[in-house]
Amino acid sequence: MEPIKTPTFSVVVPVYNSERSLEELYQRISAVFAKMGHAFEIIFVNDYSSDRSYAVLRDIHKAHAENTIIVDLLRNYGQHNAVICGFNYCSGDYVVTIDDDLQNPPEEIPAIFKKLNEGYDVVFGIPEEKNHKAYKNLGSLMIRKLNRKIFSLKNKLRFSSFRIIKKEIVDEVKTMKTPFPYISGMLLTVTRSVGNHEVEHQSRRYGRSNYNLRKLIKLSFNLLINYSAIPLRAIGVFGFIISIISFIIGMVYIFRQLFIGEAPEGWTTLVVLISFYNALFLVFFSILGEYISRLLKESSKVSQFVVRAVHYQNRLSHSDTKNNPQN
Repeated sequence: MEPIKTPTFSVVVPVYNSERSLEELYQRISAVFAKMGHAFEIIFVNDYSSDRSYAVLRDIHKAHAENTIIVDLLRNYGQHNAVICGFNYCSGDYVVTIDDDLQNPPEEIPAIFKKLNEGYDVVFGIPEEKNHKAYKNLGSLMIRKLNRKIFSLKNKLRFSSFRIIKKEIVDEVKTMKTPFPYISGMLLTVTRSVGNHEVEHQSRRYGRSNYNLRKLIKLSFNLLINYSAIPLRAIGVFGFIISIISFIIGMVYIFRQLFIGEAPEGWTTLVVLISFYNALFLVFFSILGEYISRLLKESSKVSQFVVRAVHYQNRLSHSDTKNNPQN
């Protein structure tokens, strides 16, 4: 039996309800690296699929145990947590992340890798034109604008789930133990040597997209709450504006009381005090919220994922490992 080569590339695939595309995805990835002449491994992370995805993955592993690792999660943790889980099993010098639906063609990997070799730590494969429904395109635009605001992007840099990352960057990302990971944002906290390469984006051939409007809104909310203080600052500004307005209204009613005598007795004082203190509380709460959010980010102990089982080189190991399977 020949010794197993250390892979040059590790491919992480988060899997959710994609039973019909998985075999083709493996074959196409395998063909790409055979043509490139590089050893590779594929880490499929089953994110608690409700179809036969896990059974299909086991069959793929039985046939190709030398270069596949199957990780089965205990419940659905979401795409980003599944990718973080996959990072923990990577041994290649370069890590590729790609979706399971074949909309990102694996045949684009060599071109993205060529771009990476121009001196980048991370390169995102950006579709020239996405074949999505209108609401998803609108959601993508909203996420893109949030990214530019939150991460202070000065150029035309865009994010996608199709990327190649140097292993040392992945190792740094693995140390970040937030229960609400956003892979692209985490990469930017490690390095700013990030580039884009335009790739083809194909129509989805099997099933329906797992991203719906609710998930896009949830992703936007997580971006705002976990990677920025924009909501807190907005509340603070709002409170400050209300304070000014309440002060102006109070002065108007005081003037009317003193010089015209039109305001009901006691009403002026009540309105001014309620308006002023409500606005003041908003300001106080925003400041407290800023401190609390930062403390929670530092002290969060919530698991990013829990592994049920791992299929690795014809061996099956059961595990309840939390956050990092190497702990």
